[in-house]
Amino acid sequence: MALVVADGLSKRYAAGEAPVEALRSVSFTVAPGDFVALMGPSGCGKSTLLHLCGAMDRPTAGRILLDGHDLATLDDAARTRLRRDRIGFVFQAFNLLSTLTLADNIALPCLLARRPARETDARVRALATRVGIAHRLSHYPSQVSGGEMQRAAIARALVHEPSLLIADEPTGNLDSASGATIVSLLSDLNRDLGVTILLATHATDVAAAAGRLLRMRDGQLIDDTVTRSA
Repeated sequence: MALVVADGLSKRYAAGEAPVEALRSVSFTVAPGDFVALMGPSGCGKSTLLHLCGAMDRPTAGRILLDGHDLATLDDAARTRLRRDRIGFVFQAFNLLSTLTLADNIALPCLLARRPARETDARVRALATRVGIAHRLSHYPSQVSGGEMQRAAIARALVHEPSLLIADEPTGNLDSASGATIVSLLSDLNRDLGVTILLATHATDVAAAAGRLLRMRDGQLIDDTVTRSA
């Protein structure tokens, strides 16, 4: 069964006398274990589509299913629980809390879900080792590099074992070397751990790491290409 089903998704934003059509009847599916890249110029609808897939917004028309759940039928509390339990998010700006150590930032989703402390600590340490920042766990975000902050953000996104990892321009605030390292890390996590990834980017080198490429333009899906076999 598909993990994500987008069926005729449209999103319209009110903007004065001329509403903005951010998405126009977009349909696709994502299978468990896929690594899918959304690619297109700024303003083409990539982030809007990620927000819908991540239950952060509602479509104007169409529907989206995640793990068989029709997001349009869920109330706000149920959508919050689904985001907390089933989805991990990685953002361009890292979004780490400056007053928490990297260890506490990574643990946050488990704390919100009231996971046992021993289980949470084991998951934090295992993922920190996996992403290469085990030696930085006691540091604060201001004490580490941008690449290390994004590694912590990736660990945080995976610590609660979500069904789907959503990454919105995860290399956008990094230099080319750090960005390449993050892309390689995501590819390894997808291959070795079976993490399902839906990633938005405008960079061809980032999109090349994915096994499937969805190209967008003016709010529409214009191409769907498998770039490598599983």
